Amino acid sequence: MRWLLLVMLFFTLPARADTVTLQLHDAAAAAMLNEALRSEAFWSNASVSRYKDKQYDEIRLREVDSGFISMVTGEGRRDFDHDVVADTVFHNQWKLPTYMDGAKAAVRLGQGVDGVNGLPYTDTFFFLDFGIFYGTLIQRMYRIESGDRTLLAFERLDESFVDAATWSGYQKQVEQTADGVDRRWPPFNSVVPVAEVFGLFIVEPGSKHRTRVTLVNKLGFAATGGASWIAGLGSEMPPVIRSGLKGGFNGCVAIARRAQRKRDEEAK
Repeated sequence: MRWLLLVMLFFTLPARADTVTLQLHDAAAAAMLNEALRSEAFWSNASVSRYKDKQYDEIRLREVDSGFISMVTGEGRRDFDHDVVADTVFHNQWKLPTYMDGAKAAVRLGQGVDGVNGLPYTDTFFFLDFGIFYGTLIQRMYRIESGDRTLLAFERLDESFVDAATWSGYQKQVEQTADGVDRRWPPFNSVVPVAEVFGLFIVEPGSKHRTRVTLVNKLGFAATGGASWIAGLGSEMPPVIRSGLKGGFNGCVAIARRAQRKRDEEAK
């Protein structure tokens, strides 16, 4: 999974109308992301927090029927090449556990072209630490090039996305990865699958630095049984959401910074 300063430069999502129509397996998620992508009015009732001297400069939270949809945007406080940032998000999120405390483990499961929307995808499993419980998620991310923008939409993956043999192979990798996580003692070691996740990264030219990244995200847990009621409550608490946005954004910036440093050194 930090932002702008001067009012005259404040970024709004989107800065222009976008002709891309996102198509996901989850039609309701796609509809919400398309609305957020096309209309600043989508955020008219959102709470807004602005930051100075951070890798992000703005966070927005809009309350919806089942929790909050969130947005974080920023330029990482340095110049990044567009393709370095896009590749970090699309190919290298499995590296987040090295840079983000809340990501305990991740594994790249597979890649290909999606049969529903015809887009290239990457599938990744995440084992996440939310402090008083753990969450698990298999995510499919799609990549769309649109002029000077790269759009990277994602949603929760289940067995309907792939054939039985592929799903079986994914499950084996998921179990091996989860079994290798060193977890806390009870009662704060429950593992709750993420029930709902979808979102969109937008990589585009920045105003102060070369590249700006914006993440729109919705995350939720089913609030039934065991520790899932705590997870459901946590996913609807603005401080928890903001903390997760900040951690994920900073983690991606750290991965991109290392890739950019390597590229710059090779170019000398």
